Amino acid sequence: MKTFTKDSLIIASRQELIDIILGQVAQIDKLTNTITEHAMQLEWMKRQLFGAKSERFVEPDDLQTALDLGIIAGNVGHTTETTTITYNRKKSAETKEPVKGHGRGAMPTHLPIKKTVVEPQEDTTGMTKIGEEESWYYEMDKPASLHIVLISRPKYALPDKSGVIIGTLPALPVEKGNAGPGLLANIVTEKYLYHMPLDRQRKKFEHEYNVKFSPSWLSDNVGSTVFWLEPVYDKYQELLLKSTYLQGDETPIQVLIRDGRGKTHKGYLWVYHDPIQHIVLFDYRESRSHKGPSDFLKNFHGTLQIDGYEGYSDIIAKNGLVHAGCMDHVRRRFDKALPFDKERAAYALETMKAWYMVEREAKERNLSFDERLELRKKKVTGQWPHSKLGCNNSLPRYSRSRPLVSHFSMRLISGSFSIRI
Repeated sequence: MKTFTKDSLIIASRQELIDIILGQVAQIDKLTNTITEHAMQLEWMKRQLFGAKSERFVEPDDLQTALDLGIIAGNVGHTTETTTITYNRKKSAETKEPVKGHGRGAMPTHLPIKKTVVEPQEDTTGMTKIGEEESWYYEMDKPASLHIVLISRPKYALPDKSGVIIGTLPALPVEKGNAGPGLLANIVTEKYLYHMPLDRQRKKFEHEYNVKFSPSWLSDNVGSTVFWLEPVYDKYQELLLKSTYLQGDETPIQVLIRDGRGKTHKGYLWVYHDPIQHIVLFDYRESRSHKGPSDFLKNFHGTLQIDGYEGYSDIIAKNGLVHAGCMDHVRRRFDKALPFDKERAAYALETMKAWYMVEREAKERNLSFDERLELRKKKVTGQWPHSKLGCNNSLPRYSRSRPLVSHFSMRLISGSFSIRI
C-alpha cells in the first residue's frame, strides 16, 4: 500500500487527490466488510460454545455467556446425598449339553424352541423311518422375542431299499443362513428406523438373551437383506419421481475404506422428500458433484425445493425445473445479522415469526393443501412493507457494498411454505 506524506499531499494535483480518496474509501469498505464477516463468525462460534443452538427469536440470557465450569450462583456448596443399593442375582440353571447345529456354532438351549416337522411330499405308507435330520435358525415374533425354530426332517427308506426320501428344507431369506425373516426384519428396522448401530444391537442380544452374535454375522445379514428391499425401493422411487413437488438436500457421511484399516472416505447421502405422498428416499453417492441429483432426478419434472447449493443447477436447467428456496435458510441470514443491525433484522424475524404462526395454525387445523394455500394468501401475501425496511424495495444491508441477503420473491406452494430465490 502506497504511503503518502503531508508534503506529497500538498503538492498533489486535484485529480491525484480524488484518486487517493477513492482508493482509501474502497480500502475502508473492504476492511469494514472483512471485520464484519469475522465478527459474525465470532458471534456464531460464541453461540455454539455458550448459547442455545436453536434459532428461535428470543431475548438473550446473560447466563448463557457465563463459563462457570458447572458452578452457578445459588448452587455453591450444594451436595447431593447418595444411597447404596444392593441386590442378589440368581444363578442361572445348569447349562445343558448344546444340540449340534449345522456348522455355524452350537444351538443355544436356553432360548425357547419351536419345533417344526417337515414330512416328505411322497407317500410314506409302509416305509421305515431310519432317522431324521435337524437344522435350526434364530427367529423373532411380534412383540420381539428371540427363539429357535428347529426343523426336523424325518428320513425314510424305500421299501425296496433303493434309496431314501426326506422333506425339502424350507427356504430362508439368506441361503444357508441361520437367521429367519422376522429376525432380519428386526435387525434392519432397529438399525435404520430407530438408529441403533449393529454393535449396540449385538450387546443387546447378549444382555437380554445371552446370545453372542459376531459383528461380521450381523453385518453380513444386513447386506444380504438389501436384496429383498431393492424392489420396494425401486417402487418408491417410481412413485416419488411422478410427484410435481420435491424437497432435496445432501449430508456428508464417513464411509469405511475396505483396503485401509480405520480409514474413512467422505461420502454423501442425498435425500429426496415428497411431502404430499410422505415418501423419503436416500441416494448414496461417493461425492457431492452434480452427477448425483442429475442421475436420480432425470425423470422428474416439477418444483424442486433446495438450499443454495449449486450441485442441483444442472438438473434444474436440463429438465426446466422450478427452483424453490427454503425459508429457514433465508431466515438464518437475518438471525446471523441480528447483532449487527438489530432494528431491521429483528423486524424481519418478527415478520417471519408471524408467517410461521400461520403454518402452525394450518397444521393444528389439519387443513388440506388447497385450504392451506388460501390461508397463506389471506394472511401472508402483502405482509412485507419494504418502505419500513428502507433500501428502496430491497432487503437491509449490513455494510456499504454487500447485501444482507439476495432479493427474493415469495412462492405460495400448496405443499410447503417456501420462497423462490
